[in-house]
Amino acid sequence: REEANRWADSIPKGPDGVRKQLSVLREKIDAVEHAVAINALHTLFSQIVSRPEEANFRRIRRDHPRFHEDVGQHPGGQELLIAAGFRLGAIDGVPCFISTEPNVEKDLDGWSQWFDSLKSTLKILDEE
Repeated sequence: REEANRWADSIPKGPDGVRKQLSVLREKIDAVEHAVAINALHTLFSQIVSRPEEANFRRIRRDHPRFHEDVGQHPGGQELLIAAGFRLGAIDGVPCFISTEPNVEKDLDGWSQWFDSLKSTLKILDEE
């Protein structure tokens, strides 16, 4: 767990970090795999942005076969989620990537920053 946290901490966060991981994806995999990965990531972030209150969209099992096949197995895939603000966690003992929604009533600024970050990632994916 400590090693995983060090790994996550080493990844640059925010739009520049997302762009860096997209560059890694682009350089390390073929065009078909790249298109599949970008489509999967775009779907994920579109779902979150359209329904940010839906926690299931913001939790990705690290061992989920489809996630692994489309995104997770590729260099830059898991790192992109971390760069976009996801953190490592577990749900019922299952390792996951989790994007935690701040409480909009108690921390409107924090919620706005969180949501703007998600929209920024989606925009970057649109440009890809």
